[in-house]
Amino acid sequence: MASVGIGAKLRQERVGKGLAIDDISRNTRIAPRFLEAIETDDYSTLPGLIFTRNFVRQYALTLSLDPDPLLAELPKQDESTVPLPDPPARPRSSYERDRRVHSIVSSVVWLLLAAGASEGAHLYFKHSMRITAPPPVLSQSAEPAIQKTAERTLDAAHGTTPPERPLSLSATAPVQVSVTAHDEPAWVQVSADGKITFTGTLQPNETREVSAAEQVKVLTGNAGALTISLNGKTLDSLGPIGQVRSVKLTAEGPQLLSKAPPPAPDPL
Repeated sequence: MASVGIGAKLRQERVGKGLAIDDISRNTRIAPRFLEAIETDDYSTLPGLIFTRNFVRQYALTLSLDPDPLLAELPKQDESTVPLPDPPARPRSSYERDRRVHSIVSSVVWLLLAAGASEGAHLYFKHSMRITAPPPVLSQSAEPAIQKTAERTLDAAHGTTPPERPLSLSATAPVQVSVTAHDEPAWVQVSADGKITFTGTLQPNETREVSAAEQVKVLTGNAGALTISLNGKTLDSLGPIGQVRSVKLTAEGPQLLSKAPPPAPDPL
């Protein structure tokens, strides 16, 4: 990632203002070793192109410089080459166990569906004999009952019995969250009630929406590039551009989490 003159310009401006590397680090919350790497144009030690561009932008703004000419000298972002976190490896034994468990669950679900269909057919032919009565349909409670039975079977196979939880989330769920990227791409991971629903990079003006019964968690590697709304209300920014942040969203409001695993090698 060759770039000539960016580091020299920033260092010359910093020295001219009588500032030290530690002064810039305190203002930007960027590690001093990353700032030194930028000044020497040693971009190989930086965590990636997204973070490099964000570091240069924050450095320039701290020195009251226009960051755009400096950013123009850096390579443009190619989202096809941005690495995403690798999924955790699962032991083979766990994989085989999950296959057996899901096979059992599938069998139970099909048996219950067949029983429900048989009951619906019986009711249909019974009521079709009445001219004034419309044909019946399968009770709306049948599908949740089937799902709950399948969940209990899965929990029993794993040796756990968690409390019952709602089958699915709808537009009436207590927690409605919208996550939108603006100006820059932003890597995010979104989970609803403990289940990950999205992991990836949001492009500028791209939005992801999720609802939950209790809570939604959002982890991002570029806090300043996100706009988050909770139940229709736009929240304050999670932090500056390039910062790693994690927030828990409930019906009572947002709560920043102090410990968030960063997608980059070194927390900012």
